[in-house]
Amino acid sequence: MKERQVKYRACLIIMIVFLLSALTGCELKKTDNKKLKDIDYTVCDESRLPHELVDLINEKKKEPFKFTYRTRDYLYIVVGYGAQDRIDLNVVISELYLTENAIFVDTDLVARETTTLDDGMVSYPWIVAKCELYDVPVNFK
Repeated sequence: MKERQVKYRACLIIMIVFLLSALTGCELKKTDNKKLKDIDYTVCDESRLPHELVDLINEKKKEPFKFTYRTRDYLYIVVGYGAQDRIDLNVVISELYLTENAIFVDTDLVARETTTLDDGMVSYPWIVAKCELYDVPVNFK
């Protein structure tokens, strides 16, 4: 008899858990990638960045990274490609645009026209785009 009660309680608990999870449900939010407008931005070098942001970049630069940094007035979109075994690389922004729900940014790592590579040299290519402050998430492509 006790074995039957244990099975009944276990079955009851499983049904309750299933019912509760079904009732709470999940909301799927559709991300609309339809471009509303291109975002005006300025590419900033280290001298034009907040000191805290420069420190963050220097901490992360050995590995690839993507993050945003916000001040009271501006949004900084930061992308780095980590340690590279050549020094003729630049990061360029292919796209930076606003949709209804987010900002989308796409960057590329491109080689400059020079073909001379210094043996043993390492570079840490990164880019920072400074734009007006938006209250939407940034999606990196």
